[in-house]
Parts: sequence; structure tokens; C-alpha cells
Amino acid sequence: MNRFILTLAFAPALVSTGAFAQTVSDDVSKQLWCGEALVAAFSNPPPGVPSEQLTQAQVFIDGGNRLIDDAGQKYLDAGFTEEQLTKVKTDLVTEVTAVVTGSGANAKYSFDDCNAVLNGGASAPADASSSAAPASSSAAQ
Repeated sequence: MNRFILTLAFAPALVSTGAFAQTVSDDVSKQLWCGEALVAAFSNPPPGVPSEQLTQAQVFIDGGNRLIDDAGQKYLDAGFTEEQLTKVKTDLVTEVTAVVTGSGANAKYSFDDCNAVLNGGASAPADASSSAAPASSSAAQ
């Protein structure tokens, strides 16, 4: 009888452990948010953008995709299922697209914040941020 009572006492702790296993740090959430934002902001340039800027935009798109892939793996490592990760990404794309197009709330992170995540905490090269930042100004606000 005592074992049964002891088992019942620990049951809530065991159940809640699974829920805690499905959390990620703020840094990982930021990494995924920034990756999605960079891809969304630079994927649809307006007509007439010079090829040099398109090349620089592609650097941000590729970097954003790397952030998404890395953060996605961290979500899976934290116990999220593929289905849960897909839902997180889908919801995030909706949020980020609204920010990038200017029809949503303010961005959680600025372009400079995301650029720092992209560069591992380092500042972006002056030529990349100066020519690419105006194209993402709506994403950075």
C-alpha cells in the first residue's frame, strides 16, 4: 500500500517532466525567429533590385535557412516532435510575415539582433549591413 501511495505521489512529477522536456531556451527561440525573419525579408525583393544586392540578399536567405535548420534540430533535441516543430514554424512564419509586410505588430528582434545571431554574436561586415539593411527595414522594426 505504501508503494502505491508513493507511486501516486511521484506521478505528477513524472508527467510534468515530459512537459519541461519540450522547452527551448530564449536563444534558440530567437534563432528560429530570426532565421524565419531573414528568409521572409529577403526572399521577395522588389523589381529592379541590382544584381549585387540580390547576391547579398541570398547570403541572408542562406544564413536564415541555416539558423532555421540549426534551431529546428535544437527543438527536436529538446523533445519536440516533427509535428510540433512544424506547427511552431508555421505559426512563426505567420507572425514574421506580418512583421515583414508591415501588417503586424512590432518585431520581437531588430535586424541588428538577428544579424548578430547570424554572425554568431559578431557584428555584420559594414558592406553587408549597409546595403542589405534598407531592404529589411520593415523586418527590423
